Amino acid sequence: MFGPRDTRVRGWFMLDSYLPTFSLTVMYLLSIWLGNKCMKNRPALSLRSILTLYNLGITLLSMYMLAELILSSWEGGYNLQCQDLASAGEADVRVAKVLWWYYFSKLIEFLDTIFFVLRKKTNQITFLHVYHHASMFNIWWCVLNWIPCGQSFFGPTLNSFIHILMYSYYGLSVFPSMHKYLWWKKYLTQAQLVQFVLTITHTMSAVVKPCGFPFGCLIFQSSYMLTLVILFLNFYFQTYRKKPMKKETEELPAGKEVKNGFSKAYFTATNGVMNKKAQ
Repeated sequence: MFGPRDTRVRGWFMLDSYLPTFSLTVMYLLSIWLGNKCMKNRPALSLRSILTLYNLGITLLSMYMLAELILSSWEGGYNLQCQDLASAGEADVRVAKVLWWYYFSKLIEFLDTIFFVLRKKTNQITFLHVYHHASMFNIWWCVLNWIPCGQSFFGPTLNSFIHILMYSYYGLSVFPSMHKYLWWKKYLTQAQLVQFVLTITHTMSAVVKPCGFPFGCLIFQSSYMLTLVILFLNFYFQTYRKKPMKKETEELPAGKEVKNGFSKAYFTATNGVMNKKAQ
């Protein structure tokens, strides 16, 4: 349907067939339903140590992706307005290798939801949360197979930066002594909205001044990002405009609200991608 795949990624792990990505997504959705049923009459798990290591791991991976995307796109002399898929040579392959890790990170981030299930935080498993996690993993399988470099680099670069901030916040929230310093969750949501708008702007700039990057992919990406803008704006206004803000330290009482998320909110980074629900 999309034409021939990019031969540069042939043989890369999980890319030759869509079956692994599709099957893992189905397993993810089933695990939410079955997990909630299994945990219904069981006590919630703490998972404090596991969450600490998990948040640290995602933060470090995001740092690597951010640095490598900046260096590889600089090496290739990428044009910020529009960058095609083939003119940068080896730098394009270097970008594609980082974007594979970005794709694989979306599989790892399925654990966000699994942790919510095990800790019985079902109010955090919203449509926005599941939609974002499931769709990003599948969309980036397509991106890696057909448009694994060029204009595709920009969204993951922004998203990696946002994820450094987000997962650092999550990691710090594990420690009760740090709660008084975690007053900035509202600004993380705002940063994510800015990320979406910048990604749409960057994508549409290649429509205004074409450079050979597939037009259909640009329209699809802009449309998908628009759905995230709508969903996140809805979340933002419901969370911060309809009721007065409470002190962040009151929302995270020591020993009770230590979780991979925020009080009654969800943050995502997308091109994407993140997503997270605040509690």
